[in-house]
Amino acid sequence: MLDDVIALPGLLRARFSPTTPGEPATPSPTTPTPTATTTTAAATTSTATKAADAATKLVGKLVHFDAFEDSYEKHEPTPLAVARTTDKLLDRVAPMRTHERVITDLSGSFFGIGVGVTVSQLDLVRKNTHGVELIQVVNPDGSSNVETVLGRIGIGHNHRIELQGPALNTSLTPGELPVGARFIGVGLTSDITSAMDHDAVSYTVEVKLTERSVIELAALGGAGAAAIAADALESVMSAGVAAVVADTVLGAVPVLSAALAFTSARRTWHVLQDPTASREMKAFAVAHTIGDTVRIFAPLAGTLINASLVGVAALCGWVHLRHTPHADPIGPGDDGTPPTPPSISAP
Repeated sequence: MLDDVIALPGLLRARFSPTTPGEPATPSPTTPTPTATTTTAAATTSTATKAADAATKLVGKLVHFDAFEDSYEKHEPTPLAVARTTDKLLDRVAPMRTHERVITDLSGSFFGIGVGVTVSQLDLVRKNTHGVELIQVVNPDGSSNVETVLGRIGIGHNHRIELQGPALNTSLTPGELPVGARFIGVGLTSDITSAMDHDAVSYTVEVKLTERSVIELAALGGAGAAAIAADALESVMSAGVAAVVADTVLGAVPVLSAALAFTSARRTWHVLQDPTASREMKAFAVAHTIGDTVRIFAPLAGTLINASLVGVAALCGWVHLRHTPHADPIGPGDDGTPPTPPSISAP
């Protein structure tokens, strides 16, 4: 009886374990049963990845993403003599020069300090990385500002802090001062720059002291002080000289717009004749000229065309960067001869 009890566990294992004779019994691995949530999430991720890859391949048949390694500077025509002379003179004052078209902005004041958020399309007329920046701003209502940026500090993630210098603002609204001013300001800004041209789309959050700040701060001293400040500003800025300055600034807008369109058309002609320029570069050059020309007669429409071009270029550039890490390494081989860089565009 005792022998039967000792042998019972072995008999039970032999009875319920699917082993072949002569092989030791091995416990079957246990795997967690996938839940419905896990299965659904995996299927959704897989579907989204497949859709993104399919879209990338489809666009890749039309656009060579590696063409976005090219840059505007490689295909610029030789500057005209008058442009070279003007650049040398202006570089002493403002090495950076920008033409800005405001798409939308929100502004207000807080205890006399102006605050605002602005989204703009920029033409980087003179693209440098340091020094004073001179900006001609054209607002949606047709008014114009001449602004300066004295310096900037990068804070990472393509953002920077700007020290804003004096600015001259004009107005087209009846009853408002023809000329206003910004005395100083600080802004947080970032932009997306297209490698295909000298355009960018930018946003700026700023705080500043303006002529309105003087009136609002004076109001803290009472209604009498505010009235005195308002009368003083109006007597200065509403004078005949201020009106002439305002007309000059406003009159420069169509002239500069026409000059930018001419420069854009000249570069487009040069790019179309350049055998080293990609078809993407040529297409962007033509579209950019169209946008600059339309902007002379329909400012908002032309601005939106140029802003859209920056968005398309940025998207294609992002796709290019997204695929670059997956390409074969580029560098000299073991024998010291550099290989041909692989194309990451669809064939």
